[in-house]
Amino acid sequence: MIAIFFSSLALAVGVVIVTRSLRRPTLESRLSRFVETSLDDRSASRSLTERLLASDDRDLAVTGTSSAKYATEQITCGALAFAIPVAMYVTLGMGGLKLPVPLVVLLSVSCGALGLQIPRLTLVQKARRARHDFRSSLSSYLDLVSIMLSGGSGIETALVAAARVGDGPTYLLINDALEVARSTRRSPWDVLAEEGRRIGVDELPELAATVKLGGEQGARMTSSLVAKAASLRQKHMAEVEAAANSSTERMGLPMVLMFVAFLVLLGYPAMHLISQGFG
Repeated sequence: MIAIFFSSLALAVGVVIVTRSLRRPTLESRLSRFVETSLDDRSASRSLTERLLASDDRDLAVTGTSSAKYATEQITCGALAFAIPVAMYVTLGMGGLKLPVPLVVLLSVSCGALGLQIPRLTLVQKARRARHDFRSSLSSYLDLVSIMLSGGSGIETALVAAARVGDGPTYLLINDALEVARSTRRSPWDVLAEEGRRIGVDELPELAATVKLGGEQGARMTSSLVAKAASLRQKHMAEVEAAANSSTERMGLPMVLMFVAFLVLLGYPAMHLISQGFG
């Protein structure tokens, strides 16, 4: 049984390591991070597995989690979950109860597979919170840019100055993207749009498209930024309100359960007396 356990554990660890190594980006993909590509053609040819891996990459990017740390967490959780049925088999065996070995192996493999998904579920939750915070900070950043544009600053000056006001993840990411735009002599909106696609924040590509349609100079750009900032705030408030309503509904369930338990507590003695009387 111990040999089977370690063999299966080694196999699971090997599968995870090989899978993570295949996901490692190539040098070409790293160099083309800020280069325009035909995303529509690429997305059309992607398989379901590739889309899932791309989703994980976006979640890793927006949370700032390294692939090595993510793989380590997967291996650790998978190994611990895999070992639970084996530990139960050994413990029950010491008490004289023998479980079928095929059943233990099946449970170990199933628990190991579920354990591998725990870090992914955690990553998805962290990525959702990170994107929520990013959108909230992005609205304030756009307000700062529009104010500086109204004061007569140029577009690049306004973008850089506004990015240097804050020190949060959103402002740091925007500042890095603007540095890349200046060094490669590209439009800052194109670079920001690519960063938005990399971290899974759709508002940045939408903002770039809106600015290009509205023009990149004068009051038309200012009005576009103000409208986008207002839209982000409204969306943020709608999400906050939906979360509050969901929390209120979840709070009602324990109250209902307590009320049902109270009725059972009151009704059981009466039903018991009635049954005793008929008996």
